[in-house]
Amino acid sequence: MSRRPLMALLLALALPLMGALGGCMHHVIHQGNVLKPALVDAIQEGDSRFHVESVLGTPVLNDVLHPDRAIYVEWYKNPETGESFQRKVVIFYDQSERVDHIERQGFDKDPGARAGD
Repeated sequence: MSRRPLMALLLALALPLMGALGGCMHHVIHQGNVLKPALVDAIQEGDSRFHVESVLGTPVLNDVLHPDRAIYVEWYKNPETGESFQRKVVIFYDQSERVDHIERQGFDKDPGARAGD
């Protein structure tokens, strides 16, 4: 048997198997940053922008009109209940690129059992 028909046969057998297995998995749907409360709590006033981005990653939004702030947003949809949650952290920096203050929104809601929290 030549290589081409063998590869076609393997592909024909693998695709339905992968589709069947993919339907069995429940995926947590995240968009934006993944904001774990413990990591957000680790950010304190006086921390450098480098430290913040090392802990939280690159912010989803950088406001070009307000370069002194970084906006981290997480949107989460629970695949089992269909409920959606949004969390947001806005970090304000001073002229020295250090955290001046932090605004947190949506951390009072529990988005259910999530791995890694």
